[in-house]
Amino acid sequence: MTYKEKPIVCPSCGASNVAGILFCTECGTYLPSGGPLRTEPLPEQEIEQSARPRVEGMLEEKASATLSIEVEILTSGRKVLLSADREILIGRLDSAHGIFPELDLTTDEGIEQNVSRRHARIYTRNGACFVEDLDSTNGTFLNGERLTSYLPYAFRNGDLLTLGTLRMKVRIYSNV
Repeated sequence: MTYKEKPIVCPSCGASNVAGILFCTECGTYLPSGGPLRTEPLPEQEIEQSARPRVEGMLEEKASATLSIEVEILTSGRKVLLSADREILIGRLDSAHGIFPELDLTTDEGIEQNVSRRHARIYTRNGACFVEDLDSTNGTFLNGERLTSYLPYAFRNGDLLTLGTLRMKVRIYSNV
């Protein structure tokens, strides 16, 4: 007789998940009973292409070009143009705790839309733009795909970025 582990039931959506996984396959909720974290990396052939960070469609680096990122908050229509020459913190203002994000979503119903104070960050490397979830409570999504915390994902001009339930369209401009 072989030992069979019990499936994990997601507390958010009720879906049954195989034992040992960390995120619900239906809704992406973190499953704290998902078992121990892997201590060794998976062999390259075992990593599914869909589980890798998106790297296609990166902008080519130009010697004298700098990038600007425009974020359009879809619920309000507000557009914010940000310089991508340094890291951009996205979240909600909390002066009592010293949190001053470059893109403050407090006035865009950030609390109601489940945006964390330190939700995500955007930065550029070698002419490519990346977004990284900062272990936010309600997750960051790129074109509907939930991002793994602290893992950078490349994004392209026109991609949809969702923080909690707040949807934004990102546009990338090259300033030559």
